[in-house]
Amino acid sequence: GGRIAAVAAPEALLSARRELDCGNALVLPGVVDVHVHTSSAAEEGIAACTRAAAAGGVTTVVDMPYDHDRMVADPEAFAAKASQVEGEAVVDVALWATVPPRGPLEHVADLVDAGACAFKLSTFDTDARRFPRVPDDQLLAAFGAIARTGGLAGVHAENDEIVRARITALRAAGRSDAPAHAESRPAVAETEAIARCLELARASGVRLHLCHVTVDRGVELARRARADGIDVSVETCPHYLVLDEGELGRRGGEAKINPPLRPRAEVEALWRRLAAGEIDLVSSDHVGWPARRKQGDDVFSLAAGAPGVELMLPLLHDAIRVRGLPLALLPRLLCEAPARRFGLWPRKGALAPGADADIVVLDPDATWVVDPTALVTPAGWSPYSGRQLRGRVQRVIARGEEVFDGER
Repeated sequence: GGRIAAVAAPEALLSARRELDCGNALVLPGVVDVHVHTSSAAEEGIAACTRAAAAGGVTTVVDMPYDHDRMVADPEAFAAKASQVEGEAVVDVALWATVPPRGPLEHVADLVDAGACAFKLSTFDTDARRFPRVPDDQLLAAFGAIARTGGLAGVHAENDEIVRARITALRAAGRSDAPAHAESRPAVAETEAIARCLELARASGVRLHLCHVTVDRGVELARRARADGIDVSVETCPHYLVLDEGELGRRGGEAKINPPLRPRAEVEALWRRLAAGEIDLVSSDHVGWPARRKQGDDVFSLAAGAPGVELMLPLLHDAIRVRGLPLALLPRLLCEAPARRFGLWPRKGALAPGADADIVVLDPDATWVVDPTALVTPAGWSPYSGRQLRGRVQRVIARGEEVFDGER
């Protein structure tokens, strides 16, 4: 029935229609990617994104509420998106919701009842119509409304005023080159917004999730907040663990991501935090922009973000092996912790009787080079192009059905 029936010793007598011998490969729970933008790019969409997810061993995506034509902030929009998922997705999809930047918040409880597993709010005005900044007074009110339902609030934390002023100053100085993107978004723009959200969470009692944390100080603020009794989780992404801000000079707009890639010292600090258990989970922050949205001389006019759902598992596996860290980090960071935090446990995130039969077979010794034209994602480009990885997805089973055989 699509569930795991047993986890047994080799000599156990089991009846099955098919037996798979995976040799020395790793057999992992299906990856739960809690930060995916399937439809920010109109050229991608749910079907294409979930096909790429399947090829990467991601059997559950939690989709952001900021699509190219709308934001999901009311029950009607939520129902419409759920219906679209039902018709198009090839792996399981859970949904984020959001709130309006102004006005009443009467839909929060209805959205929780409809199945929203978290609410995304931004302190930065990415797009005034579909991905708006939520002002502080509304942010506090929204946190309170979400807290009353027991829900989870996730935040994109960047100080809007600091970033806008930096961009204006850089433009006035004649700067629009790719490295100017990182200069326009200093670490303090992120950490100030994190600290503000933590204080609002303390006042409201909401469960808080910090999306895509890029700097050591952000993790430290969360650590201190936990000591104050704040229920907060920290997420980072593969690009902040394997790339640094030098990629902006090397790859141009392909390396534009919000918040930006950071100096190598911050990358190393994130790894120390991750090894110490102070980063709860890793997500892809996938968005499948076509290449034309990432090319041009004015970095400030280019789209931010990169495709990553298909590569997250092999990227993290390779990085963990290179650093000599325990492979047990993989299922903790990519499967169990995200499933628990987003209310999907125990059906997701574990190889245990009764859980959904979401299973990934990863060959830990296969070496390969990332070729964007050979990936399933239709984007056709990757910030990891040319990178050699150790570890490749061999087979993916979603709710008991094979959705990827290593090639198709």
